[in-house]
Amino acid sequence: MRINYPSMVLSALVAACASGGAALKVRTLAEAQRPLGELPISARISIPSSADWITFGFGSVWVVNYRPDRVSRIDGSTNRVTADIGIGPNGCLGIVEAIDRIWVATCGDGTMNEIDPRRDSVVRRIPIPIRRGREGAFAFANGAFWVPDNVADSGSSTVAKVDARSGAVTAHIVTGARSDVAIAGFGSVWVASSGENAVVRIDPERNAVVARISVGGSPKFMAAGEGAIWVQNRSDGSVSRIDPASNREVARIEAKAPTRAGDIAAGGGAVWLSVDGKPVTRIDPRTNSVTRQFVGGTGADAIRFGLGSVWVADHRIGELWRIDAPRIR
Repeated sequence: MRINYPSMVLSALVAACASGGAALKVRTLAEAQRPLGELPISARISIPSSADWITFGFGSVWVVNYRPDRVSRIDGSTNRVTADIGIGPNGCLGIVEAIDRIWVATCGDGTMNEIDPRRDSVVRRIPIPIRRGREGAFAFANGAFWVPDNVADSGSSTVAKVDARSGAVTAHIVTGARSDVAIAGFGSVWVASSGENAVVRIDPERNAVVARISVGGSPKFMAAGEGAIWVQNRSDGSVSRIDPASNREVARIEAKAPTRAGDIAAGGGAVWLSVDGKPVTRIDPRTNSVTRQFVGGTGADAIRFGLGSVWVADHRIGELWRIDAPRIR
């Protein structure tokens, strides 16, 4: 296994040794692997029949489902479904909490669904430039949605900026072939170009590309947190770490989790990767290494950290797993 250590990690290890502290142990991937039966699932919440994207807000967990098309709201204290909210057809670009609302993009009707959490209902649908044929993620930053546009260009080489209040498309930014995923973090919008093996950084105030960063093969889903941007490279199943201060890939973690889909999240002092057959991989950002990888099963896809737990959507059997994150080391 190849592990790259940025200088800040090496400095931390040297400092720990110099102060008498024990250096952090780095496991091989074989040492990190455990059977799925050892994954510390504290709750299994039934959400028939195809649970997928996850977000948090208003004391709840919100999960997109597309059979039938809806968003399920789960109380974070009781782990019970409190509402099922109908949305447009084919939820396709994730789910985001912003400006006191929950937002879901649906490719079947090319709209952004605005959910009022006080009413548990869709109160507005904003036309956006999306259609069936893509799975990815949109971002919210600076009062706007940043949406991978597969209408103007079937190759999804641009991102549309859509004003959240007026619904107007105010800018198009060229980002690269197969730009299917956008996230917000560190004052920027980040877009993964799977066709060009790169991540593009956008200044949301100037609507301008400020950096283009080479990463692994076929990058797609990303996460912002734990001091970095983390990129899931689908071709070889590695994870790229981008330093937002230098706009450089400073580490590539060999998680060996190749996939056509999957997801990645950051929080609780770790980075969390999920792909079919390997539903939870924990990466320690201090060492840029895999500390645990649970192997087995089929159907796991979306993963998020929130409310002190890791959450995984199993869309094969229609369940949401709540996982005791502190027990995974």
